[in-house]
Amino acid sequence: MPAATATLPDRKPVARQPKEQRVAAILAAARDEFELQGFEKAKVAEIAARVGVVEGTIFHYFRNKRELMVRVMEDFYKDITADQQNGIKGVKGTRNRLRYVIWHHLRVISDNASLCGVILRESRGLGSELTADVQRFNRKYTNCLNTVISGGIEAGEIRLSTSVSLVRNTVYGSIEHALWSLLSGEHEIDVDAYADELLQLVFQGISADESALEKNEVASLIRKLGRLV
Repeated sequence: MPAATATLPDRKPVARQPKEQRVAAILAAARDEFELQGFEKAKVAEIAARVGVVEGTIFHYFRNKRELMVRVMEDFYKDITADQQNGIKGVKGTRNRLRYVIWHHLRVISDNASLCGVILRESRGLGSELTADVQRFNRKYTNCLNTVISGGIEAGEIRLSTSVSLVRNTVYGSIEHALWSLLSGEHEIDVDAYADELLQLVFQGISADESALEKNEVASLIRKLGRLV
């Protein structure tokens, strides 16, 4: 009588994650690691551990840590740029459009302070290998404000002599200080109040309506600028 043959249990095929799902998981883990450690101190091995894969799997999709960080920043900027462009479509009038751009950026840094802090540090770091990438993404994102100011000049709502780059630097420079306050834990940002105050400061200085800036308001505006920066 032939010996009984042991019956092996049926093996279920191991389900492989679709490429898009695996990449999304890697990018989410990378963002967490970069926010926690910064770009320089972040380790690919830790990112792999967060996803539950070996380090080599990360390098199957991304050549190195720099490429991974660039992709995290690119996706972030793509989302906030599209959100800004969609949101401003229904806003009429230069003053209201400028207020929206200011409000939107304040909301971005308020909701994403950790990542914004990493990006800001890399953009300011001497010799940082990410500086050029940050500047490239920033130019596309801040172009919305450039368009608002240029359109206001063409519409006669903003003085012809207004420097678009100076307005841009004033707006984003002021908000940058708010970001540092967030990162240091000094205080939270009242997005609506801050947007209104910064809008008043900037728009009254560039408005083509001479009555918009009365002489007795100058001292008040200077004090407000001091509080903002």
